[in-house]
Amino acid sequence: MNFPDRRDGATAMWSRLERELAKAPVDLLVLPELAGVDSFWESPLFSEVVWRQAVATHAKISDELKRLTAKRILGTRAVEVDTRRWNETFLWKPESGLVRGRPKAWLPQQERGWEATWFDRGPQNVLPVRDDNLCFAELVCTELMVSTAARRLGQAGVQLIAAPRATGGHPRWEVATRMAAIAAGAFVVTANRRGGSFAGGSWIVAPDGDILAHTSEDNPIISLEVDLAAADAAKQTYPRNVRD
Repeated sequence: MNFPDRRDGATAMWSRLERELAKAPVDLLVLPELAGVDSFWESPLFSEVVWRQAVATHAKISDELKRLTAKRILGTRAVEVDTRRWNETFLWKPESGLVRGRPKAWLPQQERGWEATWFDRGPQNVLPVRDDNLCFAELVCTELMVSTAARRLGQAGVQLIAAPRATGGHPRWEVATRMAAIAAGAFVVTANRRGGSFAGGSWIVAPDGDILAHTSEDNPIISLEVDLAAADAAKQTYPRNVRD
């Protein structure tokens, strides 16, 4: 799904998601990176006031998620833990609420992406998460590009990689998600912010890198039924069967 970049556009999108998922519930919803807050990390100057506002907004994100008819919701949020500022993954489920994941480990530091100014780096170990019959992981935006995690996750049995993003429209993002799928032998579901410097563009990739569904400006929310057994089978085929 494509999610509005500006905080003042988030309310309408939460409502639209609520309506559409009420008609067609899903087992998994992937949100873009830091959904529901302004893209404060585009500023090279840290502001305590801005940071506190983002943390406060994301502290209440469960109020939005609980209205959505989804078995699981994956995304990231701004949190502060013992004075450390994280861009942290989460899993939300109706029965358990929000379960904290891991802080983003690979942070860019450049024009319109001053993430190392705003966030502390997390450990560079991405582990699989098992939830009922699904084995998944999250690679957050830049982590698709600079980490070698996808192959290791595939070897650990991951069937699906969620990739929350906040990116422009350069073709490298499509390449990166397709390569992550191929390396892991897993489905990749990526969601992006849209507006300002963020181009939207969210898609679902099969284990051999084929794009199965893609959003458009007129259709910002997509869903697709996939067979997780295809990801399990892909682990035994090229290039996943090449020994390290």
